[in-house]
Amino acid sequence: MKRVGNLYDKMLDPAVIEWAICEASKGKRHRADVKRVLADMPKHVQRIQDMLTNRTFKPSPYHVFERYDRLNKKTRKIQRPEFFPDQIIHWLVIIATKDIFMRGMYHWNCGSIPGRGIKHGYTAVTRWLRDDKKNTKYTLKMDVKKYYDSVPHDKLMAVIRHKIKDERMISLIQKIIESTEAGIPIGNYTSQWFANIFLESLDHYIKEKLKVKYYVRYIDDMVLFGCNKKELHKARKAIAAFLEAELGLKLKENWQVFKTDSRGVDFLGFVFRRTHIRLRARNFLSLVRQANKVKKKIVGKVAIPYKMAAGLLSRMGQLCHIPSQKIKERYLKGIKINLLKEVIRYESKRLLQPAAV
Repeated sequence: MKRVGNLYDKMLDPAVIEWAICEASKGKRHRADVKRVLADMPKHVQRIQDMLTNRTFKPSPYHVFERYDRLNKKTRKIQRPEFFPDQIIHWLVIIATKDIFMRGMYHWNCGSIPGRGIKHGYTAVTRWLRDDKKNTKYTLKMDVKKYYDSVPHDKLMAVIRHKIKDERMISLIQKIIESTEAGIPIGNYTSQWFANIFLESLDHYIKEKLKVKYYVRYIDDMVLFGCNKKELHKARKAIAAFLEAELGLKLKENWQVFKTDSRGVDFLGFVFRRTHIRLRARNFLSLVRQANKVKKKIVGKVAIPYKMAAGLLSRMGQLCHIPSQKIKERYLKGIKINLLKEVIRYESKRLLQPAAV
């Protein structure tokens, strides 16, 4: 692949900087630090432009905290960067490099990429199970051990240098990557892109060297299908060796190889079977709990909080992909989608007027 230069200057355009500020501020416009930036946009655009032109940007210390993920039953370490200037510069880096990072990306890599979310991976698994029973007889499920925390900085920079030859951009990206002692932080907008491109060579290895016909990846969660159990075990061993030798990563020990028809494929929040699809048990339980909380607000004639409305709407969106009439009748009766949407619309309008607050 031909390396690309002249990327850094794209970030110096005031219109692009203003766009990056607006994008970075979404969902945060109630915060005082974000309001200050939006209230005096020209001043902050100029400051960002000066930092980049003079190459004086230095990453600020992270706000470090832990958050318990109830769905996955994991405690995650979050490192949140400052909004100004860090988050804005992270957005500018991705705006300038996104097309380069997308070039050569595996089609069924579906995590945190515009136009390729859960629905993209859902489409792949559904189609393969429905149309090719022979070559989806067995399933291999696996993921990378402590992926974000384990990405080696030197190997990640080598991947980036393979794509980009603009030394100013490489230097800026290196500052962002080396702002943590190890790995890439959950909290940086750049991290989801770096996480995806770092495993790009693995995608090509699985498809081109191992010749796996059906393979889909969501960040570091991988599902492979095959007609032969022994071949999937061989693929798993080869993938583990590739990860360790080429990328400095380790495969998590909880990998599984099983007959697809015996249990279904638990992936992307769903359990896929050839004849039907259902919500993962944890996701279903969250839906029921969120619905009950909203019902209590409605019965008590109390305003529904924005996060509660957004969370339930997100869960209800998953129901579009499965037979859900009985679920709606039993658990969502009395909850009107338009009411939840109105809560979100009101909050969005309120947050779009930060300068007036």
